[in-house]
Amino acid sequence: MFKFKCANFLLFFYFLSGIFFCSSQNYRVLYKVNFHPQKNKTILKTEYMRLETLSKSKSIFYNQINKSDSIYSLSGNATPYLRFTITQDDKKYNYYGYFNDLFFVFNEPLKLDWQIGNKTSSFNGYKVQEAKIELDGRKWIALFASEIPITSGPYKFSGLPGLILKIYSEDGDYNFEMVELIKGSSENFSNTFQTSRYINLKKKKIANYIANFLKDPGSHSFTLQNTYGDRFDYSFSGERNSSYREMNEYIKNVHELYNNPIDNKIYILIF
Repeated sequence: MFKFKCANFLLFFYFLSGIFFCSSQNYRVLYKVNFHPQKNKTILKTEYMRLETLSKSKSIFYNQINKSDSIYSLSGNATPYLRFTITQDDKKYNYYGYFNDLFFVFNEPLKLDWQIGNKTSSFNGYKVQEAKIELDGRKWIALFASEIPITSGPYKFSGLPGLILKIYSEDGDYNFEMVELIKGSSENFSNTFQTSRYINLKKKKIANYIANFLKDPGSHSFTLQNTYGDRFDYSFSGERNSSYREMNEYIKNVHELYNNPIDNKIYILIF
């Protein structure tokens, strides 16, 4: 009798495990990102970024150009502006980025103070609910689907009781929209993402490094590279000559191509 009860218990355990496994399947979500890279400009850029969920609250978010995928050709962009990777784990996120020769990572708590409204609508065949949040100086409106039990979202957004299918800034500068949802995929970018070259720094120190560089870029050394892979290494000679002035003017023009980052603080040069 005891063995029979144990067998039944094991069968019941396996049954529950199966339910848990099915309900916690991973997702791969492709977002189309429309944004204005320049302040007070009407120029609109489009890039594709992907969210891969590793569990209900763990995820990795990256630019699709980081993987060889034909979907990125839809954007018509060879060099991405949104060159960062973000991982989420429970209540914090890690931001991986690079600026010139500095590959950095910083981590901060996730912002979770959403204001969830009662308004519902439909988006891409899903019933969605509206929520609002303020993050890094911008006000955002999200549409999430509670039927998809994923709390992680694109960029630094997290904590809603369902997957974010669309989120946009009220100023109209940034808009993320889900265009593809794959359930139960075995692909995992986190297995190939190399974190060893990134230095763990405080966000303020990174911001200071970038600000100091932009004040006088010609007094630094850096590498320029175009979309064809051609490279040019610039080294400051110590003299503020014509080469120095030309580099300062060039970097100033490059910076103006992307002076409207999502969080208004972490600038990325497009060489």
